[in-house]
Amino acid sequence: MSMNRPDETALHAWVDGELEPKRTAEVAQWLSEHPDEAARVAALQAQCAGLRALRAEMLDEPVPPRLRYALRRPPLQWRWPHALAAGVMLSLGLGLGYGLGGREPGASPPQASVLAQLPVFVREAAAAHAVFVPEQRHPVEVAAQQQAHLVQWLSKRLGVRLKVPVLDAQGFHLIGGRLLPGEAGQARAQFMYQDSAGTRVTLYVSVLSREDADAAAPVAFQWAGDASAQGFYWIDGHQGYAVSAALPRERLHVLAESIYHQMD
Repeated sequence: MSMNRPDETALHAWVDGELEPKRTAEVAQWLSEHPDEAARVAALQAQCAGLRALRAEMLDEPVPPRLRYALRRPPLQWRWPHALAAGVMLSLGLGLGYGLGGREPGASPPQASVLAQLPVFVREAAAAHAVFVPEQRHPVEVAAQQQAHLVQWLSKRLGVRLKVPVLDAQGFHLIGGRLLPGEAGQARAQFMYQDSAGTRVTLYVSVLSREDADAAAPVAFQWAGDASAQGFYWIDGHQGYAVSAALPRERLHVLAESIYHQMD
């Protein structure tokens, strides 16, 4: 029996890793059964990771004396200009911080301009990868045993004829796929693969508007993220593709190339 919907406090605590292990597992299970909410929570995770990454070098610095003094002062009553300014800063931080994954210790923080320039579908792909790859019981919505139905269903929802690449030669077999929400309610598709060691790869497919495709279309594969945020993406016509996995860059590039050639 499915549990009741966690309230917003519980969802945010899950994002921040502040729940007890049992409650964490319960919320994770509920999210796996509600892909729309899972995508929203994944976006929150990505935003938090991006914000931390933007100023990671400051996290271990001592609090400046002037700020310690300010904390001891009586609280000021906020008025609307202060609230408006804070809201603008928060919006900018979230917009720039929504990047791909975390970073290795000691790695340089990603530049805000780089994060902001990533196409929306690439950020969506990273969030979906982070949510569903760790899932053990329900990593996909439709299993590979029903591949014909999966392709037909997702093709109808996205409005394009989809193909499912075969990656057996690279050591990965299809687990299945799922339908996900994208920007402005647009449908997205995620296909998941796994090798004998349990490593998972996701292929995220989106259909872009003509304006978005023209504005964002790269000439060749683009590497999104740093050493700990592995992902290649490209745009072919009006379709955007993002391949994500915790693999060395060279091996992931081989997978991306194989997928690209099978989409022709």
